[in-house]
Amino acid sequence: MASTSEGSSHHELTTELAALDRQLRDLSEQWEAVERSISEKIRRRRELIARQEETNEDHAEEINRLQSDVYALRDRLDQLRDSHLDFSALYRILQQART
Repeated sequence: MASTSEGSSHHELTTELAALDRQLRDLSEQWEAVERSISEKIRRRRELIARQEETNEDHAEEINRLQSDVYALRDRLDQLRDSHLDFSALYRILQQART
């Protein structure tokens, strides 16, 4: 009876670890996507600033919007980092319980 309970418990932990692993991978992919977006927006903002200085075109509104987007994306990175830390800690706890 105890071995059935242990086997069931082991299976549940393995299933939970697999789910956490998928969530951690998803968070990593989201992180990379946000970092790419930040880089692209910063690049675009720099281009607009340079063009504005060269041609005296007014791009202030779009430059400000891009900067706001970058701030929002950095906040998103903070949220992803916190989620990743939470999932990583839970993953380690489950991993230790499994052994």
